[in-house]
Amino acid sequence: LSPSSLLLFFLIISVASASKAKRRREIRNTEQYADICTSLNSASYPPIESNDKRRHSVLSALIDASGLQNLLAADGPRLRSACWILYDDPAKLSTTNKSRLLERYALVVLYHASQGGQWASSKNWLSKSDVGKWEGVTTSRPRIFSLHKHVTKLVLPFNAMNGILPRELSLLRQLHVVDLRGNDLQGVLPAKALSELKRLEVMDLSMNNILGRIPTEIGLLKSLKEAYLFGNYLEGPIPRRVRDLSNLEYLDVSYTYMSGSVPTELASCQKLKELYLNDASFTGKIPSSLCELNLDELWADCLGPIPEVTCDCATVCYRGLPEPKHVDMRKSNETRKKKEHAQTKKKKQR
Repeated sequence: LSPSSLLLFFLIISVASASKAKRRREIRNTEQYADICTSLNSASYPPIESNDKRRHSVLSALIDASGLQNLLAADGPRLRSACWILYDDPAKLSTTNKSRLLERYALVVLYHASQGGQWASSKNWLSKSDVGKWEGVTTSRPRIFSLHKHVTKLVLPFNAMNGILPRELSLLRQLHVVDLRGNDLQGVLPAKALSELKRLEVMDLSMNNILGRIPTEIGLLKSLKEAYLFGNYLEGPIPRRVRDLSNLEYLDVSYTYMSGSVPTELASCQKLKELYLNDASFTGKIPSSLCELNLDELWADCLGPIPEVTCDCATVCYRGLPEPKHVDMRKSNETRKKKEHAQTKKKKQR
């Protein structure tokens, strides 16, 4: 053999040896958690045998994905999901295709975290079918260099989902659209998910019961075009990191408890077309730089003698309780111009 052939041979041997050693470490590291599922059902979930390499390898991957303490939480959604993957899933996935395994796991965690058994529709969920056939889930087409179909859309509006948005949504790295509006999702927006969903273009979580502030990590969603968050219990200001959302076209944070001044950083979103700030607790003056974007729609609480927000470019002005009202400023301005024109004409006739 030539020196180059010998070098290639030893390189292949060393890589194979390292891979075997890694698998041995995984098995050794997870043997102490072999009975992780017995607390749920000792008859159906006996301890994982030491020579069951598939289950030990899968368990190791799930621990890495969720964190050990999260996974060990008694009867929690992550533990139930992990045990379903390990014992009940007819697909019997391994870590050979890790991304496929983790995407399936992420969806199962969402199912258990939002009481999937009570959903209005959950066709094919937790079945042997590929996740692309699960209700509301769309997957990509296989490519030449990748036969695996990634989850690209998650659309389950008005589906009686009741629970939290798990951080495991961050495992859906190829997700483009998430539409979970009109459910009963609670808790905070998971910062971990926002930091990883780099391909997300549409996020509709409106009409839920989501709490807390919008995490600054929203600025990492570089592909985001549409964000609908209205009708939640969100509070605090609009994060200044919105300046990094260069593709943002629609932002709706109306009917929330969000407050503070409207940040000038929003004007950095040069593609912004529609902005809804009404029926919230924003105060101060809408930045003139934002008016310079000539938005198609800008709704704010700018109606009345002492408005919460002052704005020179709002298309619709709102006034809240006790006498709620809204006025289309475009029609109002047109009427005013007509009156002014008529008055000028009368003066000239005189």
